[in-house]
Amino acid sequence: MIRNARFSDRPIELDQMTTPGFVWLIRETLLAAYPLLQAGGHVLSFIDWRQWPNLVGAVETVNLRVNQMIVWDKKSIGMGWGFRNQHELILHGSKGVPDMKDRSVGSVVQCDREPPTDHPSPKPEKLLRTLLPAVAGPGDLIIDPFMGAGPTLRAAKDLGRKAIGIEIEERYCEIAVGRLSQEVLAL
Repeated sequence: MIRNARFSDRPIELDQMTTPGFVWLIRETLLAAYPLLQAGGHVLSFIDWRQWPNLVGAVETVNLRVNQMIVWDKKSIGMGWGFRNQHELILHGSKGVPDMKDRSVGSVVQCDREPPTDHPSPKPEKLLRTLLPAVAGPGDLIIDPFMGAGPTLRAAKDLGRKAIGIEIEERYCEIAVGRLSQEVLAL
């Protein structure tokens, strides 16, 4: 289920999964998460425009509802040729009718991208601090099955939410532990 044997040791990190492999991984992940979701519970999934239709299909096959496409406007263009991407898509799904906690967040969220210093595709904590209050109230549990270097966990901690992160790469788990041990001092 990978495109190139040369990168078979890191198919997710180096974007080497075939479409069936990607759909299988997402579907299996969502099947495992489904029993943990309360009625109205949310799924937010970052995705490149090329895999959007496949993600929608995977989400719907596990009986989750696709509610909306959110656009993360990174405020600067990325690498590539032709029309270079300045955005990333976020699928908002739910188990039944979504139980929104905050309705003040729009479907286009502007937030500067972060340089890939500790992870190849970092998500800014600031972006997650914008998104999470819309779907999780104080004390709610957030599960990130692809936590990377832990920005979701740090944002959840800052917002007073509980969080569990899952990551296959040990080096990213170590970065996440360091990120979570940082405290903000109020003056």
